[in-house]
Amino acid sequence: MRPPDAAVRLFVYESARSDRIPSPREIARGLSITPREAVESLRRLQEEHDALVLLPGSAYIWMAEPFSAVPTDYPVEAETGRWFGNCIWDALAVASLVGGRCRIPATCPESGTPLELSTEGETLTQTAGTVRFAVPPANWWESIGFT
Repeated sequence: MRPPDAAVRLFVYESARSDRIPSPREIARGLSITPREAVESLRRLQEEHDALVLLPGSAYIWMAEPFSAVPTDYPVEAETGRWFGNCIWDALAVASLVGGRCRIPATCPESGTPLELSTEGETLTQTAGTVRFAVPPANWWESIGFT
């Protein structure tokens, strides 16, 4: 990993966990690098499939797996904040990363049925239903925005 890529990646994830996914300008300011260096680093990290996905045609982060920079049907609510996962699997990972008690008031993408999940730390405490993956995990990065 090239400098400042490791620092950019760490800054993105620390920001996502404590508040929200930062913009390229916020990354540059936070790391004392130029906005161009921040954008180049983000693009390299995406090209390496390093769990960062940029919004198509932009330098803004769409996903810092498992966090989503945009609202989705997979919110994660805790006493310390509210985040979004890109899918139910990511929402569970977000809950595990932020810790404490979390509520995931998700919605089934096929039926629109509400799906309520709760976690305590890394333990799923309330669950109903089945998680279905339309795309095999080995193929997720072929179209990560769809999966």
